[in-house]
Amino acid sequence: MDHAFGHFPTVFVRLTGRNGVVRELNAALDISAEYCVLPPVDAYMLGYQEAANNDPVAPAANTIDYLSYEGVAKAALIVIGGVELGGMRFRNIEFVADDLPQMTRFDALLGRSLLQFLRLDLDYANGRVAIETSQKRVAES
Repeated sequence: MDHAFGHFPTVFVRLTGRNGVVRELNAALDISAEYCVLPPVDAYMLGYQEAANNDPVAPAANTIDYLSYEGVAKAALIVIGGVELGGMRFRNIEFVADDLPQMTRFDALLGRSLLQFLRLDLDYANGRVAIETSQKRVAES
């Protein structure tokens, strides 16, 4: 998959939730992020109701500590059943349900929980990114 980008390397990703709902989002590629990040409202719409629980006294059972742009944060860890990027399909990819700053202008963030299965060729000078699957995990056809 070859894709043009502006200031930040972004791609369109299609997520299929556990309720069968499909969302198409503009996602930034972030090789420094341990997990993919999806806003709780989108996670909720994909059938992950526990993502809406932000109660610090009684957090969801799947709440984890993770390193975010603000330091250590707590968020629900969810497993998205279907992730499609171009023609590549992946199953059971971990995401944290946490808000992204609105000023970023992207809907989600793709971190190492997905990127570890991909080979990225970032060409900042020409604003292009080439993405293909690596040998670590074979994408579904």
